[in-house]
Amino acid sequence: MTPFSQTRFMKSNPTTNEDGIVLLLVVFVIALASILVVNLAHSTAMGAQVSSNLQRSVSAEYLLKSAVNVARVLIRDDQTLEDSSKDTWGKFADGITIPPDLLSLRDKNVRITLEIRPEESKLPLTALLPQGAQDPNDRWLKAFVALFRSPELNFDQDEEEVDQSGLFEKRHFKAEELAGILVDYMDPGNKSYEAGGIESELPDDVFPNQPIKRTSELSGVPGFTALRIQKLLPYVSAVGSPSTGGPVAAGAAGTQTVNINLAPSIVIRALSPRLDDDMVKRIIEFRKSDDGPFPDNYIGKLTEIIGDQSIVSEIQTMVKTNSKWFQVIAKVDYGTSIMFMRAYLFKNAKDELPEVRSIEIF
Repeated sequence: MTPFSQTRFMKSNPTTNEDGIVLLLVVFVIALASILVVNLAHSTAMGAQVSSNLQRSVSAEYLLKSAVNVARVLIRDDQTLEDSSKDTWGKFADGITIPPDLLSLRDKNVRITLEIRPEESKLPLTALLPQGAQDPNDRWLKAFVALFRSPELNFDQDEEEVDQSGLFEKRHFKAEELAGILVDYMDPGNKSYEAGGIESELPDDVFPNQPIKRTSELSGVPGFTALRIQKLLPYVSAVGSPSTGGPVAAGAAGTQTVNINLAPSIVIRALSPRLDDDMVKRIIEFRKSDDGPFPDNYIGKLTEIIGDQSIVSEIQTMVKTNSKWFQVIAKVDYGTSIMFMRAYLFKNAKDELPEVRSIEIF
């Protein structure tokens, strides 16, 4: 026989195969158990996180409401006839941290910030087209055009051509056109306003033809791009009067005024083309001085500061020295997360807490 014919083939051992299968089963069971343990640990951790977040959310809501109540007390306790940055609540105009002890806050790592700003320090959109009016108020229309043209905003030359309303493509609307579009958006008719209006170019029912109730509506007005709105928000307001239901309602007579003691220089300058930079600077300096702010009967002092009685006569129906509406923004900072609350308060009567007319958490 050749060597090849003598070759023996080994037979498989059944016992060895069974041991291999058992080993695979053991490995599979161990792997499955590990997955179950990991999933259980993950589920437990997620449940704990959800519970912690829920608890923190509830806690934050109460802290934010407490901060808003602090603002209400500060505004109520102001006994001066005029409102200015010198008032106790005025210290919160740019936002400051509330001492933890004031809110009985045990966790010293949590920071609560409170900001109080009078809405009447801004140009009122409700004044542009008063409720029930067919035509815009010419003085306020010019004020808005001046605001849009101001060096700070510069809408005539900012080259903003992205119309987020989707109604016009790559069209640059300048200051006068923007004011006319606002009139079109709010007036009761469907015809274009003669100076800059565009409603005749649009299908019917595109514009609501009613007063703007919130500044957020500007995002749907042609020409008011996201960047322009961001620049505008510190200087325009949609707050209305108490008789029309609060800050989400259109204003009535008596609400179309700007607080001369609190308005920024850009707003004051927009009130009249005859107010030059030097006059506005003197107004700002006086209200910050020891002799300021402007008193409730402000006409004499404002005439003295400006130096021109005719200008004061021109703007006296557009300004005042006190405020009824306040925007309050409270912030709770946990370090890893932040929650905000915005409320609109209306100061109705002396020695009474301002009414909360609108509140939202974000």
